[in-house]
Amino acid sequence: MHVPAFHLRTYGPSTGLDRHDHAQWVLPICGELEFELSGTVGRLGGTHGAFVAADERHDQLALADNQWLIIDCPAGLMDDQTHEALCRQRWLALPAQIRRQVNAVRSTHDAAALWPMLLAHFAPEAKHARLHALCASINADPGAPWPVERMAHALGASISRTHALFRAYFDCSPQAWLSATRLRHARHAMQTTQRPLVDIAHSLGYSEQSALTRAFRREHGVSPAAWRRLNQ
Repeated sequence: MHVPAFHLRTYGPSTGLDRHDHAQWVLPICGELEFELSGTVGRLGGTHGAFVAADERHDQLALADNQWLIIDCPAGLMDDQTHEALCRQRWLALPAQIRRQVNAVRSTHDAAALWPMLLAHFAPEAKHARLHALCASINADPGAPWPVERMAHALGASISRTHALFRAYFDCSPQAWLSATRLRHARHAMQTTQRPLVDIAHSLGYSEQSALTRAFRREHGVSPAAWRRLNQ
């Protein structure tokens, strides 16, 4: 019988590229990971997980305390349409309901209820498929202008409906979700490169470095420069 296998894992320094004959979900309980997937590097944690296809090369690097729920999916567990849809998304924007469920996991037994929830949210016929596609577009190019009007157009919805969708799905406004995504990319750049903060700010859509600093202080209570000194 095809059933998912659940694991709780903590990661440290990179151990090199890995691959396995089963697909895998990587969902954050706490902490963040630098995650490489088929040559593309992203940062997981908080609002974002990842889907790894079978036989796909991947690697991860953690520089602080972390814990992850890993779901191994043997061949045949998901239908081909769902698997292909997940392969197109890769970086998964996690709805508030799933984040709360993952954060409450204390043992693999606790995780069993997540499986039907994940399929309900990420299957291609799910009612939020357009929202997933929008979030994937924002994550791929967070520095582009993303006013709510543009998000609403992508969703084929009104501005008020767009706000309602984000509130119901992510428990935050569209602009708050965008800010969290940009800050996650900023942390990745600060931790893994020597790029000046002003360049990072401009590349992520901030009008000036001070705008990044204000957003970062609201989220973390320290300036980007102070955070960088502690985490590089």
